[in-house]
Amino acid sequence: MNFINDIKKETLIICNKYTKENILKLNKLIPIKIMTQEEFKEKYFFSYDEESIIYIINKYNVKYEIATEYIDNLYYIDNKKYNNFKLDFLVSLKNELDNNNLLKYNLSFKKYLNRVDIIAYNIRIDKYLKNILKKYNYQDIKENTNNYEHKVYEFKTMEEEIHYIAEEISKLINTGILPNKIKLMNVDESYHNTIERIFSMYNLYPGIKYKRSLASYTIIKKFIETYKEKSLTEALKEIDSNHQIYHELINTINKYIKYDNKNLIIYKLEHSYIYSNTFDNQIDIVDCSGYITKDDEYYFLIGFNEKIIPKYYMDTEYLTDNIKEILGIETSKELNIELKLDIINKIKKTKNLIITYKLKDEKNIYYPSSLISSFEVETKEIDINNTYSSQYNKILLAKEYDNYLRYGTRSNKLNILDNNYAINYNSYINKYNQITRTIDTLNLSYSKMQIYNKCAFRYYLTDVLKLDIFEENFSTVIGNMVHFVMEKCLSNNDTDTDKYANIFLKDKVFTKKEQFFLEKYKKSVHELLDQVLSEKEYSKLDKAMYEKRIDIDYGNNIHFIGIIDKVLYLTDGLNTYIALIDYKTGNDDISLKYLKHGINIQLPIYLYLSKELNFNNPKYVGFYLQKFNITDKDYRLVGYSNSNKDIISHLDKNYDNSKIIKGLKTLKDGSFAKTSKVLSDAEIDEIKNNVETIIKDTIEKIKNNTFNINPKIDNDKNIGCEYCKFNDICFKRKEDEVNISSEEFGGDNNGIY
Repeated sequence: MNFINDIKKETLIICNKYTKENILKLNKLIPIKIMTQEEFKEKYFFSYDEESIIYIINKYNVKYEIATEYIDNLYYIDNKKYNNFKLDFLVSLKNELDNNNLLKYNLSFKKYLNRVDIIAYNIRIDKYLKNILKKYNYQDIKENTNNYEHKVYEFKTMEEEIHYIAEEISKLINTGILPNKIKLMNVDESYHNTIERIFSMYNLYPGIKYKRSLASYTIIKKFIETYKEKSLTEALKEIDSNHQIYHELINTINKYIKYDNKNLIIYKLEHSYIYSNTFDNQIDIVDCSGYITKDDEYYFLIGFNEKIIPKYYMDTEYLTDNIKEILGIETSKELNIELKLDIINKIKKTKNLIITYKLKDEKNIYYPSSLISSFEVETKEIDINNTYSSQYNKILLAKEYDNYLRYGTRSNKLNILDNNYAINYNSYINKYNQITRTIDTLNLSYSKMQIYNKCAFRYYLTDVLKLDIFEENFSTVIGNMVHFVMEKCLSNNDTDTDKYANIFLKDKVFTKKEQFFLEKYKKSVHELLDQVLSEKEYSKLDKAMYEKRIDIDYGNNIHFIGIIDKVLYLTDGLNTYIALIDYKTGNDDISLKYLKHGINIQLPIYLYLSKELNFNNPKYVGFYLQKFNITDKDYRLVGYSNSNKDIISHLDKNYDNSKIIKGLKTLKDGSFAKTSKVLSDAEIDEIKNNVETIIKDTIEKIKNNTFNINPKIDNDKNIGCEYCKFNDICFKRKEDEVNISSEEFGGDNNGIY
């Protein structure tokens, strides 16, 4: 930046943001003003704010990103007719924004340009802007004309590439180079896990800035859902103001509340991010194109692969290349040529630089960058004789053992490593090591608690490490369709099941086999509705709730959440008689034999959740599943009923030989048959108390990070590992199994059928 010392006259410097920061750090009293190209455009043409964007969103019903693209393209058009649809639309839009005072002009800026010198320093000015600058006292200055020669190193895998870089960085640090003088370039997300894993074995700290969307936090999700339906004040009341992320929510709201636009606030919450912390001694990751390299720093440009560097411009923007030619803007082809030159020049100007690329990673095959012809290429092998990480070499040894035992291949690496390291190959300890995790939120449900109580480690893999990715299958679609159709038909007093089934299924694609069975399911769901409607002839329960979501707050952002498909009830002034019903397309076990173990307790969970409905003096008629499939046409309720005949009669006045409840009948002496699953009021209350204890106990165990491998076994039946996807992770041993006993709840009339 030697030219700065020669500046005597008032001067405007146009440069990138990194150069701007470096000039400001000089702290020199010189008559200069510094701008980026983007800042110059705003001064020369116009600037705008969120109000302008909101106007376009509302007027033209477009997304936020489209609205900003429209405005940014207004810089290139004049107030004339182009006889081009897109350009004429932009002219019209600009006039609209002007008429509504939504574009802000700096009328004195052009006068300022007439009296100052303008320097574009170490930056490529776009063609359109350069034609404007030529009207003024303008010059380009390019410093740092070094022409360093660099090789490009090829590696078979990403693993070897990063291993080599970790070794080279360790060498630099060993010679006294500080970590903050070492930079990684061109690091995209595909490298993050490999870099963190390998660098950790060298005690190196990569400056990977992980970002998390505000909207990914449960508290923000809840706010957005509520805010869509209610006022801002009401939405804020329903969330925890003590939550650590609450202040970020308030900051975002305060920033955009002046625009009085709900959609804008929601958009900003969904597109605002929290970044991970950094370390003082980390290896920084810098932008390949903008960062100003220094001779006393060391750089590793990784992933020198096609489609990664350079990342080509495509002719997919609103202003296509043929329109750009009309306006005098660089086309995508011109930009790509400039981009290649910029990268090559940047490389040649950088003194201490190592360039690498890989041929494959765990998933993909890669090709070298199209710029590779400008450099000498050398294939690199990892030197395992002189290493800064014995831990990594031991892992390499284990891999060599794998290759030898599986494929019979014995490399030179195996001989060297085997002579230098002793590892306990093919031995393992599968015990869970306690993690130190503090949960900020916990949203427990029946299905999550079921997984935990079947095997705590399975819950850890599923819900903490998030290894079980949900994949919607045909069975899931059918189950959700049944719930949707029944809720819509009963809520709207409509019997057209096909209409709602088609609404639910409209965007889904099925195989011919699935389409065949789908028609059968659509017919069966109509039969299910007929059964439900016929039940009204026998029932006094004349009121209903459908898809009732219940959220029990245990404090400290801990919730238990469930949805009861159907609540039938009757209020007689003194009591409220309640029946709880859930539609089920599977073959769930409704017995209470594992109640104390917290397994197969969906119906008891609904019973417990229903206390939040705040009914006056509730009397439980029963709690049931209403099973549904295409083979068994018996749609009667399956579950537990109140043993008090006066109470059960509210659901089925002909309970003696029930047409509504499967297995419910009385004998000649008036007692219930053994097939009848009935419970007293006291037993129902005991179930609710047991469920509350189980939930609280499970919450405490999860909070304490108790995730041992403990699959539950009953009489040699492995309940815990049933349908588990993680057998290749836990390596369960016999001593990990926990034997449980089934114990039917209640009296003689609770038999399993």
